[in-house]
Amino acid sequence: MAGQESQANEAAQTAAGVIPLVARSVKLFGCPMQIRLEPSYWEALDEICRREDLTVDELCSDLKERLDEQSKRVRGVGSVSLANAVRVFIVGYYRKAATEKGHDRAGHGRGDPFISTPFDLPQPTDER
Repeated sequence: MAGQESQANEAAQTAAGVIPLVARSVKLFGCPMQIRLEPSYWEALDEICRREDLTVDELCSDLKERLDEQSKRVRGVGSVSLANAVRVFIVGYYRKAATEKGHDRAGHGRGDPFISTPFDLPQPTDER
């Protein structure tokens, strides 16, 4: 019974676009490190790396270096995990690229912020 419940929960998460974190190993300056991110963040990171002609290892190493430098400049601020820094980077990257034209094409600004996201629910069909 527990197995069926687990499968139902996983199916519901996948249907909603939310699935558990996925761990991947990246090499920071040649040293392996595991990062856990949601699959949509891994997809975004891979896409950004393709666009910028970088490997995930290169981008993460540079991000880690910048994170460490930022920590030195802003003393007293708690440390931020690399996974959180990756998420913030990805959101910032795409926010900078977002344009009014792009938002309009995606259907944004029409009272339903979930359009074109993994949380967009299928429209009910009229079966009359």
